[in-house]
Amino acid sequence: MKALRISLGILFVLLVTAMTPLSAKEQKSIFYNVTTDEAWKAGMALAQANGALKKGYKIIIHLNTRAVFIASKSFASDVNGLSGKSLQDMLKAMMDKGAQVLMCPMCTKKAGLTKDDLMEGVIMGGPDVTLKAMTADDTTVISY
Repeated sequence: MKALRISLGILFVLLVTAMTPLSAKEQKSIFYNVTTDEAWKAGMALAQANGALKKGYKIIIHLNTRAVFIASKSFASDVNGLSGKSLQDMLKAMMDKGAQVLMCPMCTKKAGLTKDDLMEGVIMGGPDVTLKAMTADDTTVISY
């Protein structure tokens, strides 16, 4: 009987540990490299990132090439079919939950955008910022 109690106690501890969100020290990152402003493709990336954010992953979204328009205050995107939200609404909701959004400065300039044109909270990337984020330990890079 004592062995059964000990076994059940160990099982309980293991189950609670498995259900506990990742701590900051153990937190793994997913770096989403998004290259399009097209609602279907970019929406898939943002929906996947949102799902990972809910599971406790640290999310970094890198907007480059045409994807820089997603963070523009004046960009009008189609509604994403899965979420029913615009790409900007999806991005803002994730930023409000802690996701980090990096912008490609060269792409932003090429698109004719300035920092003032962008949503509040986005971070202008660059070689030091972006490379550091995508090569950090425990980081998986996914490109859309």
